[in-house]
Amino acid sequence: MNDRILYVGWHVKLVGICENKLQRKLSKVELDFIQSSKGFIALEMIEDAVNELSDIALKSYLNSEIQKYEF
Repeated sequence: MNDRILYVGWHVKLVGICENKLQRKLSKVELDFIQSSKGFIALEMIEDAVNELSDIALKSYLNSEIQKYEF
C-alpha cells in the first residue's frame, strides 16, 4: 500500500477525532498541524495526544506551532 494513502487516511481519522472532541471544524492552522505530519511515529504521537488531552489542552496542542512565532 502507498504511504501517501496511509497518511491521508490517518489525517482524516485524526481530524475527525479532534473535531468531535472540540465540537467544531478545525482552523487552517490546526489542520496544517495535523496534515503536515508525514512520519508514522509523528502521527502515532499526535493520535496519542488527541485521544488523551482534554478539549482545552487539545486546542492549545493543535495551535502549538503557531505559538512559537508569536512575540
